[in-house]
Amino acid sequence: MYMNRNYISNTIKGALVLLSVILLSSCNKNLPDHLDALDNDVTYTTTTYEPVLGRTTLFNNNVNVGKNSTLPLDFKIYSIRTADGDPAPELTSKFPVKVWKKAYTGAETTLAEIESKREVQYRPLLEIQEKSGEITMWNPGRSSFVKNSPDPGYVFDVEISNTGGRKFARNLKLKPYKERPYEPSTIDPATGLSLRPYVFPSLMVNTVGERTGQFLGFGDMVVYFFKNEEQAGNSLTFSFVDSLNNYINPDKFNATNWEKLIHGFDMVKTNQKVTYKVAYPIPLINQRTDYTNIDGTRASVTFAYRRLGFGGGSVLARLGLDFAIFEEGNWEIQFRFTGESPRFTNE
Repeated sequence: MYMNRNYISNTIKGALVLLSVILLSSCNKNLPDHLDALDNDVTYTTTTYEPVLGRTTLFNNNVNVGKNSTLPLDFKIYSIRTADGDPAPELTSKFPVKVWKKAYTGAETTLAEIESKREVQYRPLLEIQEKSGEITMWNPGRSSFVKNSPDPGYVFDVEISNTGGRKFARNLKLKPYKERPYEPSTIDPATGLSLRPYVFPSLMVNTVGERTGQFLGFGDMVVYFFKNEEQAGNSLTFSFVDSLNNYINPDKFNATNWEKLIHGFDMVKTNQKVTYKVAYPIPLINQRTDYTNIDGTRASVTFAYRRLGFGGGSVLARLGLDFAIFEEGNWEIQFRFTGESPRFTNE
């Protein structure tokens, strides 16, 4: 009887040991081969975000991942709320936006080719890039339903994690500004009120007055942006008005490369205006192309004409504007000479 009891006891012990080995082996299979490192210095270096409503704004270079973190990290937005602590469904609701599926180069030859590289997707107004932590504010946001300056705006948290652990960047601030549909703009970013209805050109060279023959400066021309709210479609028109408020025939700008003026198509030129079919925003992305300024943030147009100056020498006169338009529609940019009209005839 004693041997039987001892045998049974040893058998039970052996079974328990075997079961423990099996369970431990099973648990080990579910464990990662190694744990990632999450540096203590991981943090958001940009803690306040101030986008302009009506534009798609990407905030990058806004995260310090530390020297010892195992990449990539995972980023998730949590607890988007107003500054008063109320829910903010306007930022998490999804809106249709145009997203690039192929790279835009600036060499596209038709409007259809440009549009074939974009597709409509539904995204929340405030979105985080899951692997980089970059923050995007999409362009459908409007001051009619999104809190904006001087309101304190919104607060949100971001979880930063990998298999080595997680950290939270808490109380990041979102403080949008009211819409400014074009740049340069005189609209006050806080109040949304325009200080004056016009802006000045970016370039004015060798332009002389018809009456005085004196060189005209930046103060002798103003630039207006108009939007036709009633007409459907997307277009951009350029026009010129003299000091008597008469249209100037665009053909007088005889050294202008109209076909390459802007990344637009199906140009229509009359004795008053030049119109292109375009895709918005202008420029389409922040990238230097033949149609932008040096850093790609604005379209750059130059209107030029040649005339003979004193002594029979050829004079190249130029005027231009670096600009951006963020809102779709039928826009017109009008250049108005205020003091006196320019001289197009030879000396």
